[in-house]
Amino acid sequence: MRKRLLLLVSLGWIFNYAHRMAIPPLIPMIKAELGINNAEAGLLMTALLLPYAIIQVPAGYIGDRFGRKRLLVLSIIGYSLSSALIIFAREYWELLAVRALYGLFSGLYYAPATALISEVYRERKGSALGVFMVGPPVGSGIAPIIAVPIALRLEWRYAFLALSAMSLVTGIALTFAVRGEVSKPSRVKFSIPRNVFLLSTANFIVLAAFFGLLTFLVSFLVSAGVSFETASWLFSLLSVIGIAGSLFGGGLYDRIGRRSIAVVFGLNAFLTLILALTASPWVIIPLGLAFYSVGAIVTAYTSEKATGENLGSVMGFVNMVGFFGATVGPYFVGLLIDGFGYERAFLSIPLMYLMAWGIIRVEEKLEKREISRT
Repeated sequence: MRKRLLLLVSLGWIFNYAHRMAIPPLIPMIKAELGINNAEAGLLMTALLLPYAIIQVPAGYIGDRFGRKRLLVLSIIGYSLSSALIIFAREYWELLAVRALYGLFSGLYYAPATALISEVYRERKGSALGVFMVGPPVGSGIAPIIAVPIALRLEWRYAFLALSAMSLVTGIALTFAVRGEVSKPSRVKFSIPRNVFLLSTANFIVLAAFFGLLTFLVSFLVSAGVSFETASWLFSLLSVIGIAGSLFGGGLYDRIGRRSIAVVFGLNAFLTLILALTASPWVIIPLGLAFYSVGAIVTAYTSEKATGENLGSVMGFVNMVGFFGATVGPYFVGLLIDGFGYERAFLSIPLMYLMAWGIIRVEEKLEKREISRT
């Protein structure tokens, strides 16, 4: 039962990302049709990520209190139907509104899902969360594979209709294949400990970098002379390699614990710097491993800072702060591109990873000082 649960919950997370990451490879088409600039294109990600971030803490608490699996099913069905509404959007503001509605339903997913997995796989939660966190790379990878051919043959809006049909099947399967509530704490309380604030700040910066890069990666490569088709393929390659990166991150956390955070933050800073300076396709291979290893590591470490009574709330809080960063990232990078060009704008991404690494180092020193006092 545990394996079936992990498979279906991970599949729901894959489609959660596929819907949101179908926008980046379609940005050239959307810009041409709607006549928008890069900053406005970045807002198409911000529009979904802001409500996504706001709903995180309530989602964690509601899942703890009323049932995590029940909330996951509601999230899948809700984000599938709302994303399908893109087929009716003809104006820029209509597209923003539909993406915001999608963000609300998709935001109900992460906190109850990670709390559930952390409880069910207590002794091996790093590895289990590594499997779950293949959602971002797989979802991001299949997004252009599904969206681009449909957009070229029909129209870009129909790509979201196809994704919605696929994700609805997953929601129905989770409803009937896993009976009852698998993990529901007997006692629930809403509390956020102080020891998650620095981690949350680092997560804010990292997700700003993550979504800033993903939103404009295809456009960045095209500006460097890569064809649109090849750039889309490299976007998918980054995500495919990221599957191994997510599994690697979960296993690394099980082996060396919190030290893995500093390792992957530093590695991402180095690799994104090379990407910004060279736009080399070869950087995509090691970057995929490092880029997607962060999610499993940060998620596993966050669960260590909570108790059974507030696990959902803590998971939701750290992810909420992180996705406030995700709302800022695409718009910020888009502004930099409009003002300074792609290469200089992309240099902000390694700087963000270095800032996050520094915050984690400060957290380590403060915790050592606190331990020495006691």
